[in-house]
Amino acid sequence: MANLTAGLARGRAMRLTRLDVCGVPVEGAGSTLVTGGFVQVVTTPVYQDAEEIVVVNANGQNCIDDQADPALRWLTTAITLCKVNPLAINILTGDPVVSDDATPTANTVGYRIDAAVTGTANFALELWSGMPGQECGAGSEGFGYWLYPFVVQGQWGEWTVGNAGLTLDITARTAAGSGWGVGPYDIRRDATTPETLEPLLTAISDTQHMHFERSTAPVPAISDEPTALPVAP
Repeated sequence: MANLTAGLARGRAMRLTRLDVCGVPVEGAGSTLVTGGFVQVVTTPVYQDAEEIVVVNANGQNCIDDQADPALRWLTTAITLCKVNPLAINILTGDPVVSDDATPTANTVGYRIDAAVTGTANFALELWSGMPGQECGAGSEGFGYWLYPFVVQGQWGEWTVGNAGLTLDITARTAAGSGWGVGPYDIRRDATTPETLEPLLTAISDTQHMHFERSTAPVPAISDEPTALPVAP
């Protein structure tokens, strides 16, 4: 079995998918969106403080010195947006969008931060990163594929309107108990001949907060418009 390594650089695309309270993708209209309007996604693991047991003997020496294994609680994802995309913000935070009075179909023109719902959204986060230095003619182009299958509690950071480019910061965290399964998207090529596009090879388990793999499946097209997630057959 070969161990395939990858040098990664730059973020190619970000896909957001609405989830229900059990972390299952929501099928139907406006449930998924692919954007390039982000600056970065910073991931920070959060661990429970390790329990330590230390007993000192009568001579001042450690008689018992033991520490529990580190316990991962979640991953914090700090997302910096460089486009004000109201529907992306709605997926990330649950805050309502603002529409105009255009007919026959209104346009989405903004959003409101509503204390009754902000932070209640559940979503999946997928990222694609480039792999520089690939050999020409070596086969399909490869990418780094990152999946955060169950993300919750999207919270606003600060923003500044001034003589500079505007960015928006939204911080959320992953949760255990994902209902993602193998996912609703084809994100890899299988090993058959001819190759076919497939979802994850194995399902995300209850304790798994992130998935990464090297993939030669194409990066989804950026549109910044919400699309429907088809109902599974």
